[in-house]
Amino acid sequence: MRKMYRGLLATGVMVVALMLNPAAAQAGSGHPWCTSADLKGCLWAWDGAYAYNYSVSCAWFNSDSNWSDDCVFEETPGGMRNRASSLVNESTHGNYARLYYHTGYTGAWACIGPGEYWDNLYNWWFNHGAGLGGYQTRIDNEIAGFKWSTSCG
Repeated sequence: MRKMYRGLLATGVMVVALMLNPAAAQAGSGHPWCTSADLKGCLWAWDGAYAYNYSVSCAWFNSDSNWSDDCVFEETPGGMRNRASSLVNESTHGNYARLYYHTGYTGAWACIGPGEYWDNLYNWWFNHGAGLGGYQTRIDNEIAGFKWSTSCG
């Protein structure tokens, strides 16, 4: 029941975000925008805690090792790298999203599970990969890329 509630909440947040800012539903240059017709199966990121900053958001259907060139609009000239403050994993295959501190799927990582909505990344850390760059660093405004995975380890 709790998972279903989180999934419904996350879906509602996405619908409101797209209604308030239709431009966010359009792809920027050079990024793998969420290609799913119903916007499911994607990892969503917002530049703002609690997904309040609807003007700056991004979604990926495929893994992406470098968020620097993603969702490049006037308000995000450097893409989403080191900007995300809230996330939702809308994976339709039950996959985790490994969030990496460095580009190229390197450095420490954290995992957001399928159907999870993290409303404030200040409360989360890169907690996998002891000894790697970024280990035990807060995730807020520090994500460089992500990779779909069947596990966190």
